[in-house]
Amino acid sequence: MAKISIITPSFNRADLINETAMSIFNQTYEDWEWVVVDDGSTDNSLKILHDFASQDNRVKIFTRSRAPKGACVCRNQGVEYSTGEYLIFLDTDDLLEPFCLKQRVESMEQYPALDFAIFPSLLFQNTPFDLNLWWNIDKETSELQRQLHQDAICQGTGVIWRKNSFVKIGLWDEQLLLWQDIDLFLRAYLQKYNYKKFFHLPPDLHNRIHATSLSRGNFFAYEKQLSRIVVIKRAVELIKANHLEGYVKETIYMLVEIASGLFRSNHHTEAINLLAWAFGETIISLAEYRQLKKLVWLHKLKLTKFSSIHRYMQKSLLKYHTPNTLAKIPYKTI
Repeated sequence: MAKISIITPSFNRADLINETAMSIFNQTYEDWEWVVVDDGSTDNSLKILHDFASQDNRVKIFTRSRAPKGACVCRNQGVEYSTGEYLIFLDTDDLLEPFCLKQRVESMEQYPALDFAIFPSLLFQNTPFDLNLWWNIDKETSELQRQLHQDAICQGTGVIWRKNSFVKIGLWDEQLLLWQDIDLFLRAYLQKYNYKKFFHLPPDLHNRIHATSLSRGNFFAYEKQLSRIVVIKRAVELIKANHLEGYVKETIYMLVEIASGLFRSNHHTEAINLLAWAFGETIISLAEYRQLKKLVWLHKLKLTKFSSIHRYMQKSLLKYHTPNTLAKIPYKTI
């Protein structure tokens, strides 16, 4: 058994997996296991991983054994195979600072009532610190409100979980093709899981900006838009179930982003149906419903080719957009 399990889904990352592995092997905290679940790689990444496992018995390699294909299934299977008291999720293109595990475990040990803890991270492209940008920064606004406003303080790798708490919350939703992190954190915040931010500590994670990220590919595919609808409907259900009705209207930012994605990918009927649902749930007023529905029809009638209509739509959507700090705050200035 290990104190902390690092869970990694892997798919065709032979070009990067060595860097990720070295960031784990260089940890100052040694009571860890690295649980990797391969998602059907066709390059030689699986061989590289097995070579690591043959040299260090803390490395445990598995292959995905059930459908559907995808990172969330691999992560959940990694949790099932893990033995650690704590969990960290690490993708194959991201890197840990050498003090990461020590910093996170010690923080959780200091506060034994925590279900999870949030830590700061930085963005990079080729080598750590080359962009010198925060993933995001701490603010006075609550994490729940920020998540609803699409200004998340972190994503899945920026957190350490107590394993029992992660299992209790229901793990990753394996059916979602998009917004898996958003769904997970909304479930945590809305169900009042106990957490603490440690943004007074140095960043311990480097998130790579990578053009081939699975979540960015074919972003407007209909199936991915359906996943986003599932997330917002689940969020509203949880808001009401936990007597947090004051947050219902805060979901408008998610709503407009989803509706915009639907009509921009020519799923106009679905966009209008979503707006009708939102009106029924009191997320939007009648006036807002009519205005947003008008935008859908302007797009459907292809009137956006006129510059004045295009500007009108952009201005109308802008008021539902909450500016966030993602990828904009220089690390040295904070």
